[in-house]
Amino acid sequence: MHYEFEDHRNKQPYEPPRWLDWTPERPIKYLLIICFFILGIPFLFGYVLSPFGTLWQLIVIDYWLYLKEQARNIDLDQYK
Repeated sequence: MHYEFEDHRNKQPYEPPRWLDWTPERPIKYLLIICFFILGIPFLFGYVLSPFGTLWQLIVIDYWLYLKEQARNIDLDQYK
């Protein structure tokens, strides 16, 4: 048995951080996506968002990015 390469110990299940405690793994990409969705897309369609609309859009996009990153971090081998 090669202990350096194979780890047969039971892994602890992945527990994602809560949404409010989460920090993105790639902050530059995160900021670019936020800016594109809040500034870029409304500009392309000729809209100007109100402060309340911008806040709601920021919350929804941030939560969507959180769910997307947490889904990427799930180890599917733990369910075998």
